[in-house]
Amino acid sequence: MKVTGKQLMSLLGVVPLGAYVVAHLWTNLHSLGGAEEFDAALTASRHHPAFLLLEIFGLGLPIAIHAGIGLKLILKMNPNNLKYRGLRNLKYFLQRVAGLGVLLFLGAHVLKARILPAAAGTVETWQGMHEALSEVPTFAVYALGMLGISFHLANGLWGSAMTFGLTVSPRAQTRMEWVSGGVFVALLCMSGFAIYGFRPFQ
Repeated sequence: MKVTGKQLMSLLGVVPLGAYVVAHLWTNLHSLGGAEEFDAALTASRHHPAFLLLEIFGLGLPIAIHAGIGLKLILKMNPNNLKYRGLRNLKYFLQRVAGLGVLLFLGAHVLKARILPAAAGTVETWQGMHEALSEVPTFAVYALGMLGISFHLANGLWGSAMTFGLTVSPRAQTRMEWVSGGVFVALLCMSGFAIYGFRPFQ
């Protein structure tokens, strides 16, 4: 069976990218335990021998493919939200706007939290995140980035279910919307608690 570009994009968005987002947020939740616990958790995850290969082939390459296909779809997009003002039509538009925002956020986040510390022979620390998030512009960008990621992933699950023919009937699509909404709330809560754990502005 031939896999379409949209199916490939959806698959990569769920696995491995969606799975990595959840794992990354779980690691960030160690911020609630303070500097020592967060630094230990981050160091442990980064020092695994296979981590660099995972970053390149399990994360970087899927992001590039997912983003490339997504950008092609965005260029072909013809918004009609003023004519059709339904919620699903709005989510269709927001999914693509969020995708662009997430792509820009990821570029900045990877540079500041991964590349620059690695170039200095270190990893990101609780103290570094605390200081960064205590700056209003960085806090705003980070919070919006996490909002965008949470929505893009949660709504992407709903779209992926349709793309692979798992939710054909209207009733199945409605049930999947509830699942998508639950995932969105869960991701937002994980993001919010992780940010709180870094004690910004304190």
